[in-house]
Parts: sequence; structure tokens; C-alpha cells
Amino acid sequence: MKLDSQQIGIIGKQIVIANLLAANLEVAVPIRDRGIDLIAYRDRAEDGVFKACPLQLKTASDATFGLDSKYEQFRDLRIVFVWNAKEPSNAQLFAMTYQEATSVLADMKFDKTGSWEKGRYTTTRPSEKLRTILERFEVKSSEEWPVRLGISDTNAAPKSAESS
Repeated sequence: MKLDSQQIGIIGKQIVIANLLAANLEVAVPIRDRGIDLIAYRDRAEDGVFKACPLQLKTASDATFGLDSKYEQFRDLRIVFVWNAKEPSNAQLFAMTYQEATSVLADMKFDKTGSWEKGRYTTTRPSEKLRTILERFEVKSSEEWPVRLGISDTNAAPKSAESS
């Protein structure tokens, strides 16, 4: 059975929500989609400060990496890629800031393409080099989410992102 893109998007959103809840974070879904798909937040931080992070989800049935310059306007936005959404138990999740995503484009020289000059770049066949670069942004356990989203009690950088 082939799933349509809307089904894949719904599955991807539910995968991310489940992961955020497993990380003991709360999740809000904006009524309108104007570039933010979810808001992850911590309302019971040790310091008593409400902390939130807007998320833009990019879900694919297989593997897709891309960026649109329109997301630059959202401060603290995390772009979350969900790969293999057609098989939720095998899904891979990657979370990065807009700036980190642009550094990936630069590392791959995708920022020199005609499509990026127009403000958008996408590849549906990530090369081994791109997959290797993206490894440092992969979220492999629920414990990583608060730090990756900048809403942990300490806001320390995750170990895998320090090397970037």
C-alpha cells in the first residue's frame, strides 16, 4: 500500500510528538500553519522558567534533506527531519537550527546551486557524504530532545553537536 504525502506528514508529526512526550516535554500544535508545525515546551523547568521551541517538520517516506530560506525569519526554530516515516519503527529523526542547516548546505556546496540562489534546495537522494554530515544532528534517544531544542534545564550543547 502506498501512502500519500499527507498521510506521511501526519505519521511524521505523530512520531515527533511521541518522541517529545517521551522526553518529558509538552507539545502544542498551532491552529494555523505559518511555518511552525509544533511547539515543544517545558513548563516545569528546575529554574521555574517557561521554555519553548518552535519546530518545522520535514517528513519523508524515505530520506529527504532540504531547506527553504523562508524559515530564517523564525528565531530559535528547529527544523526536524523525519526519515522513513512509512516504517515508524525505523524512523530516523534529525534536529537542527536554520543556521546549522545552512552550514550543511555549505559543506555540501548546495549553497552554490541555482535552486538555493532562489531560496530553496532539496535532495531526495542524500549521498553518503551528506548522510555522514547529518549524523551529528540525529536524535537517537528521548533524553537528547531538551538539549537539542535549547529548552533543557542546563541548555548545554549536545555532545554530538559540539563537534560541528
